[in-house]
Amino acid sequence: MSKTVKISLIVLLGLIVIAAGIIASSALLSRPTVNVKKGFVRESAITVKGVAEKDVVSDIGAFTCKISCKSKDIKSGYAEINRLHGILLKKFAELNIKPDWVENDVVHYSRIYKTITVKENNKTVSKDEFSHYEFTRSCRVRTKEVKILETASVKLYELTKDGIDIFVSTVEYFISNPEQYKLELVDAATQSAYKRANVVAQTCGSRLGKLLTARQGVIQITRPASNDTSDYGTYDTSSINKVMRLVVTLDFALEQ
Repeated sequence: MSKTVKISLIVLLGLIVIAAGIIASSALLSRPTVNVKKGFVRESAITVKGVAEKDVVSDIGAFTCKISCKSKDIKSGYAEINRLHGILLKKFAELNIKPDWVENDVVHYSRIYKTITVKENNKTVSKDEFSHYEFTRSCRVRTKEVKILETASVKLYELTKDGIDIFVSTVEYFISNPEQYKLELVDAATQSAYKRANVVAQTCGSRLGKLLTARQGVIQITRPASNDTSDYGTYDTSSINKVMRLVVTLDFALEQ
């Protein structure tokens, strides 16, 4: 067989292989997509978030108050702390704080030591020596009259003018029943999300289908004009006026 004939046969065989590959590829491309899961239908979907906010006013306020004194013995210490407590109660009455607002009224005392240096065996050593007793009487004031507490907690420090050692915490403001607003927030946030999804679907030339999933975030209770958030929910207690905020995430199917 001549060299020319051999080359022709090789070229012919190559063309046959290439043609077979093209036919096989065409067959594969013409087959429908194979679903991994029988009956599975891939749907277009859209995810939207709806936000709802509500202004609320705290209806409970509370602060703690503590007075203290020093004494060389327990008996006179109790007498002095009770005398100071009587002055505190008069101040409460002056500031319109009613007796039934005061809770957890307790007395504590502790032994206070001071460090002294003494000579022992020609050496200077340090020792703890009893100095005095320190008495404290603390209470918590809680009421729905939140406006009264706002100014009273500051005016209680006027007792320092009489030599009384007093500590007053910052007033904390609470909502007694935040659950009463929850359904309202869920409804408003859901409507907000639905409207957004509808606008997006129509703009894209689709129709909004069935709801696939819905997820509700935690309620955030913050100060007005605040962006404080937490994965576990924020509860601001520093202000009387608050904002309750809720985010709802909805997944909708899209229909052509």
